[in-house]
Amino acid sequence: MQRFLLLFLLLLPAAALASGWEPYANPRFGFAVEIPPGFAMVQEADNGDGRTYARGAATLAVWGHYLAEGDFKDEVAGRRETYRREGWDISYDRETNGWASLSGTRGNTIFYHRVIRLCDDSVSSFVLEFPKASKPEYSPIVSKLVKTLRPAEGCSSAQGAAPAAQ
Repeated sequence: MQRFLLLFLLLLPAAALASGWEPYANPRFGFAVEIPPGFAMVQEADNGDGRTYARGAATLAVWGHYLAEGDFKDEVAGRRETYRREGWDISYDRETNGWASLSGTRGNTIFYHRVIRLCDDSVSSFVLEFPKASKPEYSPIVSKLVKTLRPAEGCSSAQGAAPAAQ
């Protein structure tokens, strides 16, 4: 009985985190992601690139776009430079051939940016910004967002898509 109770208590946060997530699929760029509970859509791009969501002081933007010039590495380098110019202190920066993650702070705000390669020289991203004080609440949300951002079916890694999220 005690083992069952312990197992139940350990799995409760994971089960609570799993409930209420809503799927979002972008047909224009062929990617999908799960939107966390409590986030309401505040804007959808007219051209179908993506959406912006909000929950209190937190914002979540998800979108796709074509690589205009250069390759995936150039895209990530450009994003990195933009964050630095905007005054963000980047504290986490990891990149592979199929995905990249950047995270940092500016004032009392944390950002986490994940970008993945898709088919046809396109990429998909999400950026989650939230107050530093909410980091314990948002860390598991970031982890699940990373795991759920994925290319659509039929886009294999041989075509340039990202491997499964790390």
